Amino acid sequence: MIVLRTFHIVGGALWFGSAFLFAGFFGPAAGELGPAAGPVMSNVVKKRKIAKVIAGLVITTVIAGWTLWVKNALTYPSIGSWVTSPFGLVLTIGGVLATLAGYFGITGIGNNVERLVELGDEVAAAGGPPTPEQGARLAHLGKEIERHSKVDLVLLFLAVFAMATARYW
Repeated sequence: MIVLRTFHIVGGALWFGSAFLFAGFFGPAAGELGPAAGPVMSNVVKKRKIAKVIAGLVITTVIAGWTLWVKNALTYPSIGSWVTSPFGLVLTIGGVLATLAGYFGITGIGNNVERLVELGDEVAAAGGPPTPEQGARLAHLGKEIERHSKVDLVLLFLAVFAMATARYW
C-alpha cells in the first residue's frame, strides 16, 4: 500500500504540476513568442521528451490509483456497496475524472505538441515564413492544445479535489 500510494500521490503531484505549468505559463508564452520559442520547444519536446515523461506520469498515476481502488473495494462486502459508499463513490468519480484527463492529456496535448514542434522545425529548416498551409496547421494545432489544456486542467482539478476530500463525504 505504501508503494502504491507513493506512486499514485507523487506521480499525480508531478502530473498536475506539469499540466498547470505548461497550460498556465509555458504554452501561452510559447504562443506569444511564436517562432522565437521554437528552439526551446524543440529541445524540451524532442531532446528532453517532456510529452513522454508526462505520459509516463499519467499512466503510472492512473494504474496505481485504480489498483488502490480495487484494493479498497475488496475490503467491502461487494463492489456495489463500495461504489455506493460516500468514500467509494467520490474516489470512483475522482478516478474516472483523472482517467479522462489522462486520455485528453496524452492524445490532445502531448501528441499535438509533438506534431506542432515537428512542423515548427520543418518551417525553421526551410528558412522562411511558413506556407499558408503550414500556418493554418500551426494555428489549428495551437488552438487544439489550448482547448485540451483547459479541459485537462479542469478534469485534473476536480479529480484532485475528489480524492483529497473523499474521506470527508
